[in-house]
Amino acid sequence: MVKRRGFTLVELLVVIAIIALLMAILMPALNRARELGRRSVCMGNLKQLVFAWVMFADDHAGDLVDGLAGHDDGASPPIITGWVGKVNPGDDQQTQQNHIKNGVLYEYCKNPKVFRCPAGQVGHYLTYAVVDAMHGDKWCGQAPGTPPSLTEQEEVWASNRGDLTKTNSRIVFIDIGRVRDSSYHVYYQKKGQGQWGDPPPTRHRDGVTVGYADSHSTYWKWKGQDTIDYGNNDTRPDPDRTPTTEEGWMDLEQMQRGVYGKLLP
Repeated sequence: MVKRRGFTLVELLVVIAIIALLMAILMPALNRARELGRRSVCMGNLKQLVFAWVMFADDHAGDLVDGLAGHDDGASPPIITGWVGKVNPGDDQQTQQNHIKNGVLYEYCKNPKVFRCPAGQVGHYLTYAVVDAMHGDKWCGQAPGTPPSLTEQEEVWASNRGDLTKTNSRIVFIDIGRVRDSSYHVYYQKKGQGQWGDPPPTRHRDGVTVGYADSHSTYWKWKGQDTIDYGNNDTRPDPDRTPTTEEGWMDLEQMQRGVYGKLLP
């Protein structure tokens, strides 16, 4: 008779400990790789949306699509003029996607998946927004302190592609990770006087992805911890919208220049 020897309890515990150690080492790397994949898909979506935005302008003598989500002409029945229809986060997936299809831009990008970042909030099927200055809301005039005049607003608010210079530095779309019923707000103010309007999106490992008017997209990593903290906690009833660190000011001014092309003189 051949006597067979099995594993001892100590040997099994050692193997389990080694496997657990390897998993602890590999999981962060796997999570980073998965997030990089999501970021790449998101940047591809932004490129496609900007391509659609450009094609609309080309078909309409350079005029830009209405950047206000859900906007209509006020007629009865209303005709949607916004780049997407009125999407509500409480609606089911099919209803949200139907509203996306009702938007003007869907004719140029007939894939509802392009309108959603793969890392977006659960149940939100529209996670991108047009920024104010791209034929969106002229909300920048509501800044506290010394708001810009109407003339100063018009200089940075575009309704036609001919209004734009340096299209490689002007943001059109921004990934905010959730449904937005307007355009993305950030104050247009002087250096050192600015404030965040909407919270800075903290996406893809504490940064943000944006699509530019020349059809390229990129990822920014936020420099300021105050930027990240505000973006991660945007539900406070009275949020502090003014940067508190030098790096935070750099983040805000980078966003202001991307949206408006410059700071208020």
